[in-house]
Amino acid sequence: MAEFRLNIANLAEGVHQFSFKAIPGNIGLDDSFNGMVEVEATLEKMAHQFFLKAKAHVERLCECDRCLEQFPLDLRREYSVVYLHEGEISIFDEEAEEIQFLPYDANYIDLDEDIRQYIMLAIPVKLLCKEDCLGICPICGANRNETKCNCEIQEVDPRWDKLRERTFN
Repeated sequence: MAEFRLNIANLAEGVHQFSFKAIPGNIGLDDSFNGMVEVEATLEKMAHQFFLKAKAHVERLCECDRCLEQFPLDLRREYSVVYLHEGEISIFDEEAEEIQFLPYDANYIDLDEDIRQYIMLAIPVKLLCKEDCLGICPICGANRNETKCNCEIQEVDPRWDKLRERTFN
């Protein structure tokens, strides 16, 4: 069953507000997402066209790429979409990030997949518990955010020493 579904069958023209909450697994998100997915949406209907502005929010438990500690990541994403019936030209072209087409007999707009995809796009490529995370020591494996180790980290791999002796013209 769709969690984020907008009934458009008898929707009057104008601006309409919607709020939704759903369990992350119900829209295809994995167990690393905590709490509820919260969505606030504004849908503007004009003739047979719909302009949606939505804000999605959820928390995800992540592993830091530097220190490997788990931390909660607050994910927030805003997006906008114009929904048109096939063959129509949008009157909202400049305002939307995306245009999607609906069948003429559509009674609802299902946002589940869009919400899931936009949440996944909000996840940063590099996951850090904090911006200045020191990571783990490559020699002893200690978390350098929690303890200061006395390991001497060599800047250069000794296998490259012979190359350093060469001179290039």
